[in-house]
Amino acid sequence: MNILDNFLVHYLRRFDRDCFTVRLHDKTYTIGEGQPLFNIIINKDIPKKELLASTSLALGEAYMRKDVEIEGDLFTALRCLLSQNSQFSLDKSFFKRLLYPSESKAAQKQQVSSHYDLGNDFYAKWLDPSMSYSCAYFKKDDDTLEQAQHNKVHYILEKLALEEGMTLLDIGCGWGYLLIEAAKKYGIKGYGCTLSKEQWKKGQERIEALDLQDKVQIDLVDYRDLVAEAAKYDRIVSVGMLEHVGRSNYPLYMETASHLLKDGGMFLLHYISGHDESIGNPWMRKYIFPGGNLCLRSAKS
Repeated sequence: MNILDNFLVHYLRRFDRDCFTVRLHDKTYTIGEGQPLFNIIINKDIPKKELLASTSLALGEAYMRKDVEIEGDLFTALRCLLSQNSQFSLDKSFFKRLLYPSESKAAQKQQVSSHYDLGNDFYAKWLDPSMSYSCAYFKKDDDTLEQAQHNKVHYILEKLALEEGMTLLDIGCGWGYLLIEAAKKYGIKGYGCTLSKEQWKKGQERIEALDLQDKVQIDLVDYRDLVAEAAKYDRIVSVGMLEHVGRSNYPLYMETASHLLKDGGMFLLHYISGHDESIGNPWMRKYIFPGGNLCLRSAKS
């Protein structure tokens, strides 16, 4: 075993709660005790410096480059490693801009664009036809992703207690599916805002295809600028958008929603949370929640 092999295998031994194997330079090493659940194949060395700077980013990007492959069930491998994320290395000094990004309007607009404007064709490859980009609600074991997203959206609409003629604001409306469903089923007038040009474009196409121009409107605008328009809404909803707001903007976000809501109205906020608060990890910050607030993680299992 050469020096690199010795370090890499030694490093991976910290994740020994479950048993798995590591194949490196035509040799196989067993981590943990029992029957191996999966095999990690190392096709190209992972620099020690990268692993120590950020385990999540080093392993995540190595997998994206196919320098690392998983033989077996990927979900099982991820569950094994992520359930032991307390063993991850992180040198915060290397990732200050990534972990503590600017939460200004200009910076957040760029962050949203870099993530959501990758192209609607890209998102269509792995989202369901509704293009819903937040957790789904599987009511039955055999629900498809499309059905589960339909379940989630209509469960939200039921909670909002919508009535015909009401006005509904969707802060961070994505590709517009929730507003369109609300207009079709409840006869409301919907207004959505997004900072993604691609989402806005797809939303316009959907609205025109269903001839809902008099019922649904989506604008390319920052939620912070809605107050200037002096409009008030019977209902406000926001699904999976708070993750991108930024911790310093929480008070402003809630104050904005309160200002835009009519007296006696209702605001439904749907977001990812957890038991423990942390700054997250560089891979999540770079590829999943760019520029977002402090990530919230679940308690250790």
